[in-house]
Amino acid sequence: MNIINDFKGFTKYEKTFFTLFILAQIIIFFLPLFIGEEKSIGVDGWLNLIAAISGVLCVFMAAKGRLSTFFYGLIQVSTYGYLSFKAHFMGEVGMQVIFGVFQFIGLYVWLKNRHLDQSEKTEEVDSRGLSMNQWGIVIVVTIVVYAALVFLLSQLSGAFYSEQPWIDGASTSLSLVAQTLMTLRFSEQWFFWIVVNIITIVLWVTNLVQSIQMEAVNFGSVAMIVMWVAFLINSIYGYIQWKQKEDIQPL
Repeated sequence: MNIINDFKGFTKYEKTFFTLFILAQIIIFFLPLFIGEEKSIGVDGWLNLIAAISGVLCVFMAAKGRLSTFFYGLIQVSTYGYLSFKAHFMGEVGMQVIFGVFQFIGLYVWLKNRHLDQSEKTEEVDSRGLSMNQWGIVIVVTIVVYAALVFLLSQLSGAFYSEQPWIDGASTSLSLVAQTLMTLRFSEQWFFWIVVNIITIVLWVTNLVQSIQMEAVNFGSVAMIVMWVAFLINSIYGYIQWKQKEDIQPL
């Protein structure tokens, strides 16, 4: 895994997409200074910025099938997990812990199933598609995991209380399935990520609306919304990229 080489071979669209969302996160980070809310920038503010940038890098590299996605993924799950804990999105917290483990598993699997892009001399993972029988298994597993998580989240209390167990559980269960499919190199992972992104945007929009109702705009929520919008766009693009790689043979 060469982090520097992984930045080679991007199209004009990819460079524009990446640059715009990174600039958006930086603007959101410094915005409180320009509207007289200096106290809004603290440790959590920096963590929001780190989580957002590392998150965009993680999904961006995943769409390209590049191994450095797992390096940025470790940074993102650590920071985003903490921010989700503070927002009482406990399904998201548990998911980040599991995702942290998946970063190492995914790296191991991808290292064994990759091809060399001859034009850019970069290593990218080869992908594959689900059969009809595999689709059936994935759907059943998703339903079972969702039901179990909603029950668990509805039973939590105290610091681990989940304010929206049904939505939180949906995001978590779909994310677990999507991460598993990603680790196993299935292109269909992106369908699940698209739904996850939409659900999570709703979670953070709700959090933002609640802060506005209390007459205190939560700029951290704004940063998370922008980050997940970037994830949503990237998921659609990622599916296209991975379908094109399905016929490429691994090293």
